[in-house]
Amino acid sequence: MSSREDRVIERELGNVKLCFSSSRDDLLGKSFEKVSEAVKESWRTSLKVTPVDALDPCYEIKCLRQPQVSALYSILSHLTGHERKDVTVVMPTGTGKTETMLASICGLPVDKALVVVPTDSLREQTFNKCISLGKLRELNAIHKETLNPVTALISGRLESNEELSFLLSANVIVTTPHSLNLSVPQIKKKLFQACSHLFVDEAHHVKAKIWRSVKEAFSGKDVVQFTATPFREDREKVGGKIIYNYPISLAQKSGYFRNITFKSVYEVSDIIGDKKVAETAVAQLREDLSNGYDHILMARCETKKRANDVGEIYKENYGDLNPVVIYSGMAGQKKKLKAVVEKKHRVVICVNMLGEGFDLPELKVCALHDIHKSLPITLQFAGRFVRDRPDLGSPTFVANICDQKVEDTLKSLYEEDPDWNRSLQRISEASIKREVEFQELIENSVTTGNEVPLENIKPALSAIVYKVDSASFDVEISKVPLERGEKLVASIKISDPNILVLVTKIDVSTKWAPLSELSQVEWRLIIAFHDEKEGLLFIHDSSKTGARSRLVKFLAKNPDLLKGDHVFKSFGNIERLVLQNAGLNKGRRGPLRYVMYTGIDIETAINDLAQGASYKSNLFGKGFENGLKVSVGCSYKGRVWSMSSAPVIDWIDWCREIGSKLNDDLIDPNSILDKVMRTREVSHVPDLVPICLDWPDYLFEYGFSSVSLEVMGRSYNLEDACFSIFEFQSGKIGFDVSVGGFSEKYSYTISQNGYQVKRLSGDFLYLNNKDGKRLLEEFFDNEESPSVFFEDGSKLFENLHIVRPDDFTIPHYRVGLLKQWSWGVNVRRESQGEEKNKDTIQYAVISKIVQQHESWIVFDDDGANEVADIVSFRNEGEVLVIEFFHLKYSHGASPGSRIIDFYEVCGQVVKCCKWVGEFDKLIDQLKKRERSRVNANKSSRLEKGEFRDFELLRQHGGRLRKEYKFYVVQPGLDTKNVSADVLSLLGSIDLYVKETTGHNMVVIGS
Repeated sequence: MSSREDRVIERELGNVKLCFSSSRDDLLGKSFEKVSEAVKESWRTSLKVTPVDALDPCYEIKCLRQPQVSALYSILSHLTGHERKDVTVVMPTGTGKTETMLASICGLPVDKALVVVPTDSLREQTFNKCISLGKLRELNAIHKETLNPVTALISGRLESNEELSFLLSANVIVTTPHSLNLSVPQIKKKLFQACSHLFVDEAHHVKAKIWRSVKEAFSGKDVVQFTATPFREDREKVGGKIIYNYPISLAQKSGYFRNITFKSVYEVSDIIGDKKVAETAVAQLREDLSNGYDHILMARCETKKRANDVGEIYKENYGDLNPVVIYSGMAGQKKKLKAVVEKKHRVVICVNMLGEGFDLPELKVCALHDIHKSLPITLQFAGRFVRDRPDLGSPTFVANICDQKVEDTLKSLYEEDPDWNRSLQRISEASIKREVEFQELIENSVTTGNEVPLENIKPALSAIVYKVDSASFDVEISKVPLERGEKLVASIKISDPNILVLVTKIDVSTKWAPLSELSQVEWRLIIAFHDEKEGLLFIHDSSKTGARSRLVKFLAKNPDLLKGDHVFKSFGNIERLVLQNAGLNKGRRGPLRYVMYTGIDIETAINDLAQGASYKSNLFGKGFENGLKVSVGCSYKGRVWSMSSAPVIDWIDWCREIGSKLNDDLIDPNSILDKVMRTREVSHVPDLVPICLDWPDYLFEYGFSSVSLEVMGRSYNLEDACFSIFEFQSGKIGFDVSVGGFSEKYSYTISQNGYQVKRLSGDFLYLNNKDGKRLLEEFFDNEESPSVFFEDGSKLFENLHIVRPDDFTIPHYRVGLLKQWSWGVNVRRESQGEEKNKDTIQYAVISKIVQQHESWIVFDDDGANEVADIVSFRNEGEVLVIEFFHLKYSHGASPGSRIIDFYEVCGQVVKCCKWVGEFDKLIDQLKKRERSRVNANKSSRLEKGEFRDFELLRQHGGRLRKEYKFYVVQPGLDTKNVSADVLSLLGSIDLYVKETTGHNMVVIGS
């Protein structure tokens, strides 16, 4: 180029802007089409990169950095290779991705490049860089006479051929997926056809639906993705072979990144926490400014409301720094951003907007009032602050590390005194390493046919199982036997673990016209896995049409299908099993008659099996195993399944678990019905004592967060409400629901016509969820009844009574399990309260736990909707013991054996069993209750440990095996003289606990 100053020619048509920058008068007068051709010709000899220069730290002439040079030649190598695959370049934010992309475009050279970026601000920034080829001349990466591209900016909907024709005069076209999505489909299609290459910046967005449609339009063409994070916030893979990866550790070592100083505050109260974060961050900003650094503080918030609330803290206390709140959609947004760049505001409070596309190196102090909770966004966000510039200091991050809910990979960032530089390096590189290893696994696999990415395959958890002497998948794929009419579309072979994946298709008759010539294509997934240790071959077949015996014989030596009663071993070790489906074959001779039973008819199926009138065809049920909720289904013909799907690697783990049961000689498949719970339809409330009520199971399983109670214009969390029984008489249960000082009474009855829940008196409670708002009475009566638990461990739901087999005898509680304690307190006073009353049962139990147990945490959870009166966590080597203590005051002044002393506390035990296997939910619940107490300026619930210990518990305890133990504490019980009715009640609850947890319930008395 000439030394004369460049002139810019700019034209606009509709939502398209074209720009060309040059000092050559002979070009400035020509049409964009002719200029574009001249540009491409000049690019043919544009590169002047000397790779070795980037390796010499003492080289005085400006040049591309080492990662830019390495990435550039990796890209050129791919673009000139024989394969046409999507590729990904991983470069941390601040290491020069844009210049690398521009060098690739003109260095190849590219005929016509479409550059897609995620945001409007990044689109403007990239467009402006493309006009002048960024810093490539300054870095001596291209010859001076190299022409700048004719660059197009698409800022909105493309809707005419005139716009398209105007647009295609450009060498480089910059836009966003949103603008492309708005465009007329035919115009968009022609644009994609005209572009030779697709370049994607910030590629961790590429899996979003709109992004994916753009990328798929370039199938068969070259696609180059740039990203600092090859994994998305939703944990989906970005895709594309990683051809270059520049690790953060080298960026730090080479000085491209400044080291981060992390300052933590620890405050349970949200309001005080925000004030302390602001105070610490502002103090750092003032120190930086006094040291001559032209820094700006950014306070990051999750929502607009949070930004406004946090903004008031800064405005009220630090007005001299002229704080400003900025978020999308607010009036004067661009004007405020411009003022920030001009340093008119030293503090900016934002909502997720000063990220991609907003390049302000002076941002060096970050107050994280709300943190990013996923690794991709955290890495990208941090990259905005760590860029090096000689006149600027090092970045500082400030956050309240109390109760930060982040994905496991980020937990080390929010521990006390973390080294963010090492942590960011470790978690980023470990995640990228996993992605690279997975790609290597794929690279080492042998594939045929169509490309079917293994990471996109998520089979249902189901398989047919064979006992085999050996198996080998080192076979000629074309000879693999398939079903008649079935065609092989794709295959994947991996040697370790021993996996074979087949994708096939077949024409099948339509279900609605089976005798016609109409047919439809059915795609099938077949997976074979050989577990050499167990000597088993697992076959998954999405069509579920048969045992694939020809395929199995082709792959394995001496295969023997595991079927009949043997396969029902899969139900082994499952307690409190409730069958939901039972298919039976009637009679073993002559024509077989198959009958399917569901719901209340399961009782008939179980009776038929017990009497030998039928035999099992298929069963499906749910229960507990090792403290976890599980589902299992089995077929007499050999199929095993669970009600979920998972990636292939998780399907393999599931197969291994099933295989260990099938080979377990101690599991008797004929005994699985001995303890199966029965579901019976009843026409009246059972003549049993109800001990507690609770919300329907599905509300707990899927979370209470989307459901609330409303009363008198106030809204409450469902989990803050509690049930109590105020009356029980033959055929009727009286109960109330209370929350926030309000309550409503109801009656629960059952007749031949079904169940009825009727409002009796009290406040009008409303339930609000995705289906709308209605009276709680209407929800109970028309949709879901409460769950009622009885003294014998049975359960009532609507008009369905879930009970044990008729011939099952519930043993009395073993006297040897009773524990005798001495009590020096008022046994008629249960709760210690917020004032920590020493003359109470709870205070005495807590004192003993703290003194005698090596507990991490002892938690006073007494109150409405408690988990238990006391919850304790203690470490016993490789086991984390979680203890629930349920307390009840004595109805008498002296010890005895009063059944009334136990009904309510036994109900609390049964309700608490829902927390078994829900370790994370339990931690979250206790943390929430502690925060609620502290935010109300009341005493802490923590009797041992601190709030921050919950995250240590989650982090370290999460890796340990869990044991859940239950205690009933009733000082009114004379352990030397326990009546039969008390032992009977305790026996049924003990059995319920043991089946759920694997451990007996301990009863503590006097």
